[in-house]
Amino acid sequence: MVVDIPVPLAIAVELRTNPLGGRVTVTVVDAPAESAREAILDDIERKLVGEQENLVFQTVQRAHQQLQSYADRNGYTEGPLLDSFAGVDASRGRRSVQAEWSWDHKVMQFWEFGVAPHTIEGNPLLHFYWEAADQWVKTESVEWGSETGGIPPSRAVRDSLNWLRRELS
Repeated sequence: MVVDIPVPLAIAVELRTNPLGGRVTVTVVDAPAESAREAILDDIERKLVGEQENLVFQTVQRAHQQLQSYADRNGYTEGPLLDSFAGVDASRGRRSVQAEWSWDHKVMQFWEFGVAPHTIEGNPLLHFYWEAADQWVKTESVEWGSETGGIPPSRAVRDSLNWLRRELS
């Protein structure tokens, strides 16, 4: 004879984004016993950040693939942005597991959100290294995006977080 006995179990998932990364917190709100909570947290931690090809790893890989595709389409170099990945900080509390990750490159925000065409002026001169031309440039103004109509948004970080949100739901 099989008897169904309801077991109280409640899990909350919170996914927060910052402009250049994300943070996911999975909390076991209610469990039938502390040992059950620990076992569930072990499984969550393993799938989120512990095992090979874990969910956070896949999220970051998706962002990197989208950045590479974006760079290819727009004639940009993505290497420095990918290299600026700051890693994953994971922590575990008594009731939850949290993971946080981001990219540090100052250009990342422009790729993620795009930039409207604009002009930068210097007084007396702008002086910068133009990597694509492998030369130093001195000029009074630079019209960024004037030929392309600006820099389109890549949405790499936001799209990868949306993928993670679907996986966790």
